[in-house]
Amino acid sequence: MKKFITGIFVSIVMFTAASANATTENYGTLLAGTYQPSASFASLSATGSGNVYTFTLTGLNLDSLFTNGAFIGSIAVDTNPDLKLTGKNHDTVSISSVTGGATVGTGNGKGPGGNWDFQFDLGNSGVSRLTSGESVSWTATFSKPVTFADVGFALHVQGLTPAEGGSAWYVAGSPITAAVPEPSTYLMLLAGLGIIGFVSKRRLS
Repeated sequence: MKKFITGIFVSIVMFTAASANATTENYGTLLAGTYQPSASFASLSATGSGNVYTFTLTGLNLDSLFTNGAFIGSIAVDTNPDLKLTGKNHDTVSISSVTGGATVGTGNGKGPGGNWDFQFDLGNSGVSRLTSGESVSWTATFSKPVTFADVGFALHVQGLTPAEGGSAWYVAGSPITAAVPEPSTYLMLLAGLGIIGFVSKRRLS
């Protein structure tokens, strides 16, 4: 019986660890600039581990919180360990499976303060940028395994009025707001519990 309980505990721990690989954050806290919106204007989810992550960015009510024509132009990213995308023996980030209302690329921009590793660029020369009510998803493959810093992402909102400062950078208003397990995680948990139950039943019979 003790081994059975221990097995269940191990399965729950594995399930919890796998769930932590999917996070969603809401953005609206001013980091650099002058204009603080009254509510969150975007959500960003990241799912994955190691060197492959899938992102989904959704612009909420940018037009009402900022001004008509406001858009999210880029996302500054801070990783652990730090990525170096230029110079000798540089790291790489490749983008694939882009769907939705914007194009996605990578750039060497260091974000607000110049301390960020790189940025995801949304839109190409002002075309296909992310505006109010739009969403875009993409997969990023890094040349080495990474995790993201506590404040791992900053969103650059552009197209603001002169009174709003023209543009500004924003971070998540709170830590992780959701942890959503992959469907395969549920299957692994159920399979593990089934094996434990089968073994325990054989020992009792």
